[in-house]
Amino acid sequence: MKELLVYAFESSICLLCLWLFYAVFLSGDTHHARNRFYLLMSAVISVLIPMMSFSLRSGSPFLPPEGLARLFLPEARITASGTQAGLLADFPDLIFLLYIGGAAITAILFLFASVRLLWLITAKQNSERIILIDSERHICYSAFGYIFISRGIPPEDAERMITHERNHISRMHHFDLLLAGVINIIQWFNPASYLLRQSLQTIHEYQADSECISHGEEIASYQKLLVSAVLSTRLAILLNPFSNTSLLKNRFIMMTKKKSGSISSLKILLAVPVVSFLLFTFSCNESGKELAPPEPVDPSIGFFDSLLNDNVFNVPAEMPVFGTEVAKSNENLFKWIFENIKYPDAAKESGTTGKVIVGFIVDENGNVIKPYIIKSADALLDQAALEMMAKFPKWQPGMYEGKPVKVKMALPITFSLN
Repeated sequence: MKELLVYAFESSICLLCLWLFYAVFLSGDTHHARNRFYLLMSAVISVLIPMMSFSLRSGSPFLPPEGLARLFLPEARITASGTQAGLLADFPDLIFLLYIGGAAITAILFLFASVRLLWLITAKQNSERIILIDSERHICYSAFGYIFISRGIPPEDAERMITHERNHISRMHHFDLLLAGVINIIQWFNPASYLLRQSLQTIHEYQADSECISHGEEIASYQKLLVSAVLSTRLAILLNPFSNTSLLKNRFIMMTKKKSGSISSLKILLAVPVVSFLLFTFSCNESGKELAPPEPVDPSIGFFDSLLNDNVFNVPAEMPVFGTEVAKSNENLFKWIFENIKYPDAAKESGTTGKVIVGFIVDENGNVIKPYIIKSADALLDQAALEMMAKFPKWQPGMYEGKPVKVKMALPITFSLN
């Protein structure tokens, strides 16, 4: 659960950074093929980077070893008058349910749009891949390699519109929108995922317009045709519409814009530092002065600890459980913490507050070993947290391939006087 949330969050940050680079440096020139390639690669890179993991010989990782995972861990709140869990213990579950709900709704809308188009294709397909629609509005769009057009459009205009849509089909623009749809499902909460789709649709129109004009369309007449169709069209999830209000002004500008020089195509190289930064931020998990021995475990789920001389898992098949019931692991954990930790008197008197994040390993026997401070708040609060860790009873160990294994974990503890 936690791992899925972290993955979606890290992936969305990657896509947002890459799209912002496109908006600032690339979107204004006429290298449409390059821009399309960049946006598609941005989608792929944003999906892959959070899955990757590697180590460096020296230096420090951009994120602590737990990465962004600690943002979604249950948090214990210790107050001057006692302890409380509030909603914090259930907060990760609430976030997970919200994420799954949003993804499910987005997926249903995507599938509904797909099924509707496929039904029209199945019911009315022909050898020319042109589907005639009984609509009073002048509609023309392409999807799944087919052209959909209203019967009422005058033949001369219809021929020009169909030529435009054939340019979309020949460049396989619909596959771009399918990829963007999948990204929307994974990152439904991320504005950049919708901006990615809109940017791809914009580039598709630029490319189709450029092709029509280069094959003899007179610009003024072509723009007049776009205006006549714009009021009947909306920007949809899986469609490349002939004309739509949101893109019309930019399409007119791009038709008459001077072609960008070949040197400007090299601006894409400026994205290399951005990709490198994201790679080191989200994929570089362990660093040290010497390389670790070959890791016998998949680095995406764990690492080799040279001091323990054993594998330590981040994401085993089954996480450790505190207590005897899996469903009440968090509840039991907080109950035990509140009974075994105390707000230091000296910290109370000095008004010291803050969040301490403690890292530890639950070994294959369920023992808590190697506790350490990931994020320090104050020496007194750090000491109180470590003293509490020394009292921990055994857990049910994590499991991988049916065997108990060592699992790395982290626990945020907030000390508050309010």
